[in-house]
Amino acid sequence: MTAPHLAVVFVTLLLCLPSPGHGESYFGDSYCSVHTFQDVSTFHLSLQIKTSRRSGLLLLAAGREDYLFLELQNGKIQARMNLGAGEVTLSSSQGVQLNNLLDHKISLTLQDGKLTMTIDELFTTYVPVKADGQQLNVDLGIWLGGVGELDAPYLSTAIPPFRGCISDVRFESHQFDILSKAFKQCQDTKESCSSEFEAGDGEATSFSTPDSFISFPTWSGSSGAPRVLEFLMKTTIEDALLVFHPGRDSDFIAVGVAKGFLRGMVNVGRGVKVLQNNEVQLDDDQWHRVKIHVSQDSLTINVDSQSSSIQLDPSEKLDLVGNLYLGGIQRKMKDVFRDSGSLNHVEDEMTSESFIGCFGEIKVNQKDRSLQDAVVTKDVHVKCEGEDYDYSTDYLDATTTSPPVRIRYDDIGSNTQHCYPTADTPELFKNVRRLLDVTPMFVPEGGEVFMDLNNLSPTFDLSAAAINLSDIIFTLQNEPWYGLIDMNVNTKRTQKFTLLDVVNKKIKYMHDGNERQEDEIRLEVVAQRGNYLPECLRTPQEYVLPVEILPKVRDPLVSDIPHLSGGEISITENGRTRLSPSHIKVMDSDSRCNDLVVKVVSPPSFEVGYFENGHQPGRSISQFTCREVENGNIYFVHRGGPATGITFEVSNGQSVSYSTTLKLSVTQPHLTIVTNTDLLLSQGSNSSIGDQNLAVLTRPRNGDALYNITQPLIFGELQIMTNDGMYNQVTTFHQSDLEQNRLIYISTDSSDQEDVVVERMQFSIHLGQFSIWNNTFLIKIIPAPVKVSDMVALEITAGKDQIITSTELQAQVKGKDPSPQNVKYILVKPPTLGSLLLLDKELAEGDMFTQKDILDNIVSYSVRVRRFVDSIDQFQFRVFAEDQYSPLYTFPVKILADAGSQVLTNERLVVLQGGEQILNKNYLWIESPSSTDVVYQVKQGPKYGRLIRESPPGQPRFEGAIKVFSNEDLYLDRLIYKHDGSKTNSDEFSFSALDQAAESSDMKTVSGVFRISIQSKNEHAPVRVVDKVFNVVRQGQRLLTTDVIKFTDEDSGFNDTQIIYAREGILSGNIVSTSNPSQPVYRFTQADLRDKMILFIHHGADRERFSLQVSDGFHKTTALLDIQAGEAYLRLINNTIIVIDHGSTKTLNTSLLSADSNMDIRDDSEIKFQITSPPSDGRIIVSGIEASMFTQEDLKKGVVSYEHNYESLRSKDSFSFTVQARGHSEDGTFRIKIFKQGYFSEPEVTTNNVIISFEGEHTIITRDHLKVEQADILPTEMVFTIKETPRFGHVVMMTNLSEGTASPVLEHIHTFSQEDIDEGRILYVSASVLGSDVFTVDVSNGFTSVEDLQISVNVVPRLIPIQTSNFTVKEGLNRVINAEIINITHPFYDTATIEFLVEQPPQHGEIRSLDGDEISYFTWSEVKLGQVYYMHDSTESTEDSFTVFASAYEIDRRSNPVTISATVTPVNDEPPKLTRNTGLEVLAGEEADITADMLKTEDTDTPPEELVYHVEVLTNGMVALKEAPEESILNFTQSHLNKGEVIFMHRGEESGGFSFTVTDGEHTSPLYRFVVKARPLTITMVTEEELVVFPGARQSITSANLGAVTSEDGNEISYSLIRPPRLGRLILANDRNQHEEITSFSQSQLESGAVFYEHQLPEEPFWMVRDAMEFTLSSQPAPDVGHILPITISYYAAHSNISSQLWKNKGLEIVQGQRKTIDDSILDASNLLASLPESERGHTYVVFEIRHFPNYGRITLAGQDLPRNAPSFRQEDVTQGKVEYLHDDYGASFDSFSFRARLKPEGQGVVLEELFNITIKRRDSEPPELVTTDMLLEVLQGSMTLLTQKHLNTKDEDSPPDEIHFKVTKPPSNGQLVDSYTMDPISEFTQEMINRGQVGFYSDNTLAGSFVEFIMSDGEHQTEAHTLHIGVLARTWFFTNLQKSR
Repeated sequence: MTAPHLAVVFVTLLLCLPSPGHGESYFGDSYCSVHTFQDVSTFHLSLQIKTSRRSGLLLLAAGREDYLFLELQNGKIQARMNLGAGEVTLSSSQGVQLNNLLDHKISLTLQDGKLTMTIDELFTTYVPVKADGQQLNVDLGIWLGGVGELDAPYLSTAIPPFRGCISDVRFESHQFDILSKAFKQCQDTKESCSSEFEAGDGEATSFSTPDSFISFPTWSGSSGAPRVLEFLMKTTIEDALLVFHPGRDSDFIAVGVAKGFLRGMVNVGRGVKVLQNNEVQLDDDQWHRVKIHVSQDSLTINVDSQSSSIQLDPSEKLDLVGNLYLGGIQRKMKDVFRDSGSLNHVEDEMTSESFIGCFGEIKVNQKDRSLQDAVVTKDVHVKCEGEDYDYSTDYLDATTTSPPVRIRYDDIGSNTQHCYPTADTPELFKNVRRLLDVTPMFVPEGGEVFMDLNNLSPTFDLSAAAINLSDIIFTLQNEPWYGLIDMNVNTKRTQKFTLLDVVNKKIKYMHDGNERQEDEIRLEVVAQRGNYLPECLRTPQEYVLPVEILPKVRDPLVSDIPHLSGGEISITENGRTRLSPSHIKVMDSDSRCNDLVVKVVSPPSFEVGYFENGHQPGRSISQFTCREVENGNIYFVHRGGPATGITFEVSNGQSVSYSTTLKLSVTQPHLTIVTNTDLLLSQGSNSSIGDQNLAVLTRPRNGDALYNITQPLIFGELQIMTNDGMYNQVTTFHQSDLEQNRLIYISTDSSDQEDVVVERMQFSIHLGQFSIWNNTFLIKIIPAPVKVSDMVALEITAGKDQIITSTELQAQVKGKDPSPQNVKYILVKPPTLGSLLLLDKELAEGDMFTQKDILDNIVSYSVRVRRFVDSIDQFQFRVFAEDQYSPLYTFPVKILADAGSQVLTNERLVVLQGGEQILNKNYLWIESPSSTDVVYQVKQGPKYGRLIRESPPGQPRFEGAIKVFSNEDLYLDRLIYKHDGSKTNSDEFSFSALDQAAESSDMKTVSGVFRISIQSKNEHAPVRVVDKVFNVVRQGQRLLTTDVIKFTDEDSGFNDTQIIYAREGILSGNIVSTSNPSQPVYRFTQADLRDKMILFIHHGADRERFSLQVSDGFHKTTALLDIQAGEAYLRLINNTIIVIDHGSTKTLNTSLLSADSNMDIRDDSEIKFQITSPPSDGRIIVSGIEASMFTQEDLKKGVVSYEHNYESLRSKDSFSFTVQARGHSEDGTFRIKIFKQGYFSEPEVTTNNVIISFEGEHTIITRDHLKVEQADILPTEMVFTIKETPRFGHVVMMTNLSEGTASPVLEHIHTFSQEDIDEGRILYVSASVLGSDVFTVDVSNGFTSVEDLQISVNVVPRLIPIQTSNFTVKEGLNRVINAEIINITHPFYDTATIEFLVEQPPQHGEIRSLDGDEISYFTWSEVKLGQVYYMHDSTESTEDSFTVFASAYEIDRRSNPVTISATVTPVNDEPPKLTRNTGLEVLAGEEADITADMLKTEDTDTPPEELVYHVEVLTNGMVALKEAPEESILNFTQSHLNKGEVIFMHRGEESGGFSFTVTDGEHTSPLYRFVVKARPLTITMVTEEELVVFPGARQSITSANLGAVTSEDGNEISYSLIRPPRLGRLILANDRNQHEEITSFSQSQLESGAVFYEHQLPEEPFWMVRDAMEFTLSSQPAPDVGHILPITISYYAAHSNISSQLWKNKGLEIVQGQRKTIDDSILDASNLLASLPESERGHTYVVFEIRHFPNYGRITLAGQDLPRNAPSFRQEDVTQGKVEYLHDDYGASFDSFSFRARLKPEGQGVVLEELFNITIKRRDSEPPELVTTDMLLEVLQGSMTLLTQKHLNTKDEDSPPDEIHFKVTKPPSNGQLVDSYTMDPISEFTQEMINRGQVGFYSDNTLAGSFVEFIMSDGEHQTEAHTLHIGVLARTWFFTNLQKSR
């Protein structure tokens, strides 16, 4: 393919489809496409991937014929390219696996006829390409991760879509960016690399949307082995799809939740089978284990321990194809599965909607499966929302004690869904990524803290989004581990609250005192009214609010014993292994990790190995702290020998744990290089090297690999940070140094570098005895933009000073011209023979001067020495400008000799603060050409130390200060300067020196000053003192100053220049120089912040928190700076009420009144305060003049004041104002409180009484309870502040009292005034808890206060509590009602005036007072004194009761009524009395009950069961009990009679009875007689109506026809048929609505309407006939009665189910568009003739007159249409078949015509007007349907039986019976089907033949059952096979006694 003339070159295709470093996630069916059209001849393609899948499409550059594929195939990278001359294939190096879930960089280059691939910049392969001028034509765009709907011929060889992360995608050609504006479209991808790709086995997975699902590879089963699928599930929804797997043809399996229970479905080819498991409810938000087991012959589902199964056809095989879907089905596949029919079956039984909930521990065929094994996923994420524990422990067999929960806060709110803007995102949300920012709560141990906006802060302006605080709704997912959430809201029951509740301090965390130092609150958050919110902010999100517990200081004696858990440590053989907290687990609830010390009790021998600290390698240690283990500083070095055990113990300083032994497991080492990326830095700078640059994968995992530099470095050096924060040069380092970012590379090359140079760091890696040799790490050093352009050495004479000018020293920045003020020289090493001075200040290491200082001639060099020969001095420096550093430069200084004078050495001495240092000849020395005998006289000693002389060895040193010393002292190191420890930077002493050896004339005196630098110990790290959120206008800028962030340092000499801030990348903006906003700043000092030299420019997200590295040169710390961008605002931040003395003046400053803005306001005079309402009792003074306006600058200067008017007597004043700046304003009111002398006295508590509150009620707190007053102080100013709230209730205020109709509202309060108490507005609301309560208040008048005033509350029962007891009293006596029977149980009521009112008095006694009078009430005092008693009335009652309630009228309280029962002990003193003896009337020969209504004896002091009847004389019967009626008895009790258990059984025809006596054991009655009378039974007819029946109908026989009764109501009557009817039959309806012919029935059957007379139509028509039936009525023992029932059958009779009175009017069925004859089989009025006498019928005939013609057809007579004027036809026309109906092919399904049938000549007989119905069937619309209900044919053995419609009957809307054909497919085996007309065998027949009895079955004499299988057809449709079963009845012979019959 020839290249077109268009010389185009392709792309810097910055397909940074995510931003660099974040990546894009592809989920197996995702893709991104970039629409571009281009031809390229060379290109460079690079991208980075991370995946665990072996194969997937990475990128396709698609043309119509040309293409470039970049694919992951079997863990390797393959590129396939076709430029038109055939496909070229290139693969990555063998042995490099890229599916190991590590980041791998891939580059592919086409250049110079070669296609080159490089993996991780280390492994390169290439293949030649013969281009011949051809280009890669990209016509169809660039595709990432998949190809979507792309259609191209070469896609048949494409591999599946990619699953994993792709980032940093670039496609460059000639650096021409042609795709910068190309349209990009992505499908189902997500920004950033998803954690699901790294999910391990067993981890829980959340399904969160209606589209969620996971698909795994085909669920195949091994040959003969069952398929098994197991998982844990948890949900709250009752209908969802859990599992679906399609199969071949109709096969499938599905499992889901239907109405909360598990349901399974399977089809193996024999139809769908459904399995229901209703044992376990699944929608209860609990974990359940589900196991699905599919074998050849069964499907079994286990839910927890409950199992259910169904059988499958073992001859069929479940043939599954495609993917296994969990939790839902891919949307685009649903239609595919519906078309195949499988999903339709599923949706008949359960939903196909996705599952919402969690899966865990997925196993397929006993193998663990995780998201790493998934083929495609959508909308799932790792971990189950709402919990952070190991749910698998729920299913352990043994019960164990769970270990303490370790809560982590590494990723606060990590489960939230982040938002990313689209084109449709509203501007307000363009930079919003999440709904809330979460900040931890800090709670004292055992204390409580309110949740506030600092903890849960919205990330955008809610008001701008039309959202109220109450619209942000939180749902508490679960209670915290170590505390409770107290919600003072109405929705507490549902665990919900709003952000408004948070603002109003209604949500409180209360710690339970547990010694754990961390907790968490899990919340689900949703915005209720978010119509304009992006979708990701509207959906519920889960946040974790961390809680940090601040521990109490504890008594060491009660500390917990620390615990050390044992285990096994895998160590590297002959190598170093880093210990982690997973190896050594230390637990102590009382102690922080820093305080726990692990001691090695039994260390291994040194030959085996030893422990070491990473900061002191090679040195054996025997103890280390828990924190050192957590920080990764503890290692075990193995030297050789076998594995052994090591015993440890742990101590917290007070307690020591039990010894624990850890076993060492020696592992053969192995290394794999997984990361080796370039390092890029500027010349002269340094950069850290971490594991993101260089890393190896070790075995064991914690093996610490050693890196050895094998070749010296050329352009720099490696340094490692030591434990004291200093850096040392090294040539070896460990992997742990890389992981902890301790290794840096420093560029030391100071040459004039013009181009990029590459440092090739050659190294080898060692782990134990395993090594990887000849490795290279590339370090690219780019030229420094900052360089020294002029540097000329100084020449200076001793004792002189010389200025350094721009001629000697000048720097420049490449391509820029910075201000001289911004070009800074940093002194790295000061000179040694002189001093570098800035003005008069000597510069030390780290000090700076600028280019401007050089231009101003204030930088100079001063010589401190005099020598005979020339000397060379130097100082080293770097230049810092435009946020860049220069290389290290050395400035030379030549000091010329001074031959004619003494040589003076005067070097500065450096002494550590509080230390001492030897002062020797290297620092101070004077010599002349002739002598060195010099004596020094101290003229003025040092201020902050002293000079002392060291004593000879063995003698104590004299510590006093000396004034004289010599050169000998200096030479012998005897002179010492000792600092006094004060916080100073320098010290000095002046001296004069005299050469004693010189002649007097030559003697010279040298004077000088010796300077000493005091080096601060730098003991203190920088501490942050200002920590504020930095607010900035969205997309705007603002100065970053010390008003937002500021540190201080307690070390001496601290100044702002010593605090250095270093920052890295910021996503939401940039930090630049104020003077040059185009230049980013990465390092700056606190002085720069103070001097407003740093500017922040915003872009990106509205909210970000980034880190700053802060250092004072020795200590380092990290600070977080919160950035909040938003709309421009101006608001008040300080508006503090002031208190001034009466008549005085108060200065107003910014601490009292100030405004803040996020705008870039650099001058405070721009913020103006305009007074809108001046103070009423004073005035505002600005700079001594009354004013109505002032600025914030005036407030800062302190020139604004308020002057009070002395004459005013009011205690308050205020003024209103508007603060304005740059078009924004805010109104405010400044309040002033005027102090009078009376305020100093303390408020007086005049009343503080206990508040009595009744449980669950509101109690008003009045001045009688609480009153605090003070002279001259109003009640409104006396304010109570609740310090400690009550435990059992709340203090509330009642509002809306002034609104007449409005109901008062109770509001929770924290403060109230004495006036509120006086007005009755303060209430105590009691909970339903009894006891003493208390709350503490502080009472203040605004100046003085009474603190910790305790208000006591006694919560007492709402109702008076009464405890009662029942009592026993003897019949006729009394019993005292005392406190044992009635008691007041609460002490509050015990002392009150209580009255007991008798609500219901006793029935068998009285309540009496001590004087014997009956009373209706009595007092509690009388009860306690025993003055109330109960008096029994001597009746025979055995129990009594009375009801009382207590009342306390004074306090308006009462009790619930209580009933007290009295048990009366009876006295037997009464004889039995017969009170009833009525006798009994019984039907002769029957039995009857003897009840208490007939026979009763009473005895007031004897119970019924003890009153015994003795039977003495019995006649005509016997007495028995119902339970044994056959046994005669002679004794029974009254209790038997009362219960109806005694019966009398009559015998014979005469009356009878028995004699008896009654006894109670003490007394016996006289002899009595119980008479039993007998009566006869008769049957009587009461109704005898005639039965009228419509011809051919079935008519019910009722009691109106046969109404008979017996003389004893209720006796059943039986009817027996003596003479049956002639014209019909007697039938009975059964419970199946079937009728059978009968000869007898009962009265109850008659009355229930089940007895019918059924008329049987004769062959000849008639109008009316008569019939009759004769019955015999019987009911034993009554005599039988005979009766004849007359029956009239007539067409005059009414019948509800028959609409025609004609002999026949059946209507017509016809197929659409056909004609059909109306014959006398369907229309016959011959019965009209029968209504005439036979003699009159000869000249009469029947005629049909048409009243209304049919709508959709015509009626013809003999082929001619009936005339419209007189349409009629005769019955004989119908009989002869001359009448036809012709349908007009209209689409209606029904037609009819009406007619009048009469006799002619007219005037005779009956005239009937009826409707003839015509049913029209559609042509070939429906197949025939078998409607037979009884598919069983019963045949007598060896005989023939006809098949009727009962056996085979079809329904076909459009086919007559003669067109419905039956075809036998399987004949019967016990006979044959025959034509009953010819007796010939048949295999085909029609429905018409069945209807007319032409089809029969002939039995072959066997008794075996069989069946016939057949299909049906109407000529157009054919049905499936049906079966008619054939049962054979054995022939039975009955023999009679012929002899007897003769």
